[in-house]
Amino acid sequence: MRRRSAIHDEMRLLGQIMAAFTIVWATSPLLLADDANKTTKSREDVLVEQRFELMRSRIAAAEVECQEAGFPRKFEPKPIFRYSDPARGAIASSLWKLGHEGRPKALLAMELHRSTQQRPCVMYEYSSLTTTPFVLTASDMNWSPKSTLYEFQTLPDMRPPEKTAPRRLIQMREAAHRFEGAEIVDNEKCELRLLPQPIDRYRPNKADYADGAIFLFAFGTNPEVVLLMESDGTEWTYALGRMTGAQSVSITLDGKPVWHGAPLEKGPASSYTGSVTAIAIPGYAADGTELKE
Repeated sequence: MRRRSAIHDEMRLLGQIMAAFTIVWATSPLLLADDANKTTKSREDVLVEQRFELMRSRIAAAEVECQEAGFPRKFEPKPIFRYSDPARGAIASSLWKLGHEGRPKALLAMELHRSTQQRPCVMYEYSSLTTTPFVLTASDMNWSPKSTLYEFQTLPDMRPPEKTAPRRLIQMREAAHRFEGAEIVDNEKCELRLLPQPIDRYRPNKADYADGAIFLFAFGTNPEVVLLMESDGTEWTYALGRMTGAQSVSITLDGKPVWHGAPLEKGPASSYTGSVTAIAIPGYAADGTELKE
C-alpha cells in the first residue's frame, strides 16, 4: 500500500509539472508580445523626453535685456503648459512665461512641426504682456517688443474678491465661463474651447485679496487666445490677447462681442509675432518622415 501510494504521488507531481510547462509554453507568445509593447512604449517615452529637452534647451538659451531694474532676464525653467496639435502638424509644444512673480512679462509658445517648409521646424509665438520695452535674443530668436496689445477692462457683474485664494479661484473660473471664442482659419470658422483650469496663478500687486490667473481658449489643446483675469483687491478686470495666426479671432462676454484680435503685424518689434526655424526633431528624418527605429 505504501509503495502504490508513493507511485501515485509521484505521478500526480509529474502531471502538475507538465501542466505548468504547458501553460508557460502556451502563454509565452503573449509574454513576448507584452515585452514588445513595453519596448515600443519605452521608445516613445524616450522620444517625448528628447523632444521636451530640445524645447527646454532652446528656451534656456534665450537672453533678455531691459533697462528696467529687476526685469527678468530668463524665462522660467519649466513650462506653464504643454500640448500637441497633430491635426495642424505640431507633435510637441509648450508654453513658457517670462517672470517668476506677478503678472508675467511675456509668453512664448514653442511648437515642433514635422514637415513645415518640407522639413522639421520649430515655430515660436511671442506675446508681450508689458508696456516696458525689452529685447529677447538667442541663436534662433530675435524679438524686441515696444509695448503690449493687452488692454484691461472692468469685468461687470462681479462680486468683490473673496478673502481666500480657493474662493477667488472659484470666482475666476465661474467668470471665465461667461466668455466664448471663435477663430477663422483657411476661411473655416472654428469654435474655441475654454480649458477648465487656469494654467498659471499670480499676484498682480501686494494689496489684500489681489489675485490673477491665465486662462486659455484652445483649438483642441492648442492655445489660441489668452484670457488674463485679475483682482486689485477691490474689483475684477480682464484682458485678452492672440496666440494664433488665424485670419480672424474674437471673444464674446455674456453673448456680446468684447474683443477682436488685432491684425497680425509681422516683424521683431511687434507685440505679438512669430518665427520659424529649421531644426532636427528626434524620431523624424530631414524630410519629415517618421523614423521607425
